Amino acid sequence: MPNEEPLTPKSGLVVPQAPALSAAQQAVLAELYLPLIGPLAYSLYAALRSLQSSENELSNRRSHAELLGILNADLPTVLAARRKLEATGLLRSYYQQDELGTLYIYRLQAPQLALQFFADDLLSVLLLDTVGELRYQQLASDFATQPVDLTAAKDVTANILEVFHIDGHKVTTTPRPVQQVRAQLAANEPAEDQSPVLSDDDFDWQLLGQILKQNYVDLKQVASSRQLIVTESRVYGISEIEMAKLISEVASLTTGQFDENQLKLLIARRYERPTTPTRTTTNEATTDQSTKPTTTAANSSKATRQPASTSQLSKAEQQLVDVAKQAAPYDFLAAVKAEKHGFVTSGENRLVHDLISRGVLPNSVINIVIYYLLQNRELAALNRSLIETVANDWQQHGVNTPEAALAYLKQRQRPKTSAPRRKSNARPTRKEVMPKWAQKQQAGEAQPDKPNKQLSEEQRQQLAARLAKLETNSEKED
Repeated sequence: MPNEEPLTPKSGLVVPQAPALSAAQQAVLAELYLPLIGPLAYSLYAALRSLQSSENELSNRRSHAELLGILNADLPTVLAARRKLEATGLLRSYYQQDELGTLYIYRLQAPQLALQFFADDLLSVLLLDTVGELRYQQLASDFATQPVDLTAAKDVTANILEVFHIDGHKVTTTPRPVQQVRAQLAANEPAEDQSPVLSDDDFDWQLLGQILKQNYVDLKQVASSRQLIVTESRVYGISEIEMAKLISEVASLTTGQFDENQLKLLIARRYERPTTPTRTTTNEATTDQSTKPTTTAANSSKATRQPASTSQLSKAEQQLVDVAKQAAPYDFLAAVKAEKHGFVTSGENRLVHDLISRGVLPNSVINIVIYYLLQNRELAALNRSLIETVANDWQQHGVNTPEAALAYLKQRQRPKTSAPRRKSNARPTRKEVMPKWAQKQQAGEAQPDKPNKQLSEEQRQQLAARLAKLETNSEKED
């Protein structure tokens, strides 16, 4: 986890004074943020407001034990709620160690206004996934303002200079006290938390632009919606051609412009995953060449550390790498859960969506994370703590290709001493970091050439069957 600093009930905390929320901000917090963060994080936000200190002195600190008493919750639960506030931009947390002990400084952030919230790609998509399309539309309608028709009215508003006398020299030459206050306020203003920018190196913008230009779509608006397009493409595994079709569907025939919210809703409807995938068995037919999705290997030159070469991988490991590169994470997750005779929960969908939208790991590496947790760690379902721990660890170690992920897992598996390896009577491969795969690649399997295309239901079932056969052969080898 990113925040691994020591935290105990005795740890101190300081909450600097923050401006009071307006009625509009309170409404946004209750209606739009609450479904995302949950009731405990919502209560934590209110509790921190009650602990604000007007003096802003670090020596005038409270303890986390006081905060736990207010919320009537244990420390891990409150920490999880705090991370939700941080993730949604409602809280900035700072840690320091001084002569008085451990100290956390919590800066409360005001919620975005409704217009800003719905314009935020990550928050709006997360809200849509959380509450569903019907409730999302209702919320958008509740916060939509109905403009008043002023075409027949005349603006008779008074100008400030018409009401107040202001020395023109002071306006052109700003007085020193005004300059000092401006500088002081600017220095005390905390830096804004910028949303993560996803890498779009693998997205063919030229191809998208050529298709949309033929369909008379406004390319300037496409450029301004770049972040949204990249996010949705990575999350759902949408190709450039499919994305062009989707944008064209919602674009106006007269102006060529499109509504981003309509595009989000269309994508959610078109690519939403079934709650319970079709159960597959290990004797199902494997995919033939006509149904295999195409993909391309991730650009290994982007890695900060050299990944394992393909010659260092066994045939079974190479096959896992190929599967990881072929499927979008949602499809890969559904296939793994189907092979385990389970189903993808709504919480798992949100976890994968959050991880993709952060833009820290490529889709193919995220697939290896999923396989590692569900198969090797034998988890029944993904949980936020573990998936964030693994993803954060891999990002810090420059793991950004599936080959590098397997090499890193092998490295972690090696014993620290130089003593020769001995066979253990403990449970085999499932509990090991690196799985032992022994299935030979299918003869004539083509190297894919485009990344993460959307799979059909039949292809998802076939992908699950391939994973099931690989796992069966792995157990036989052990």
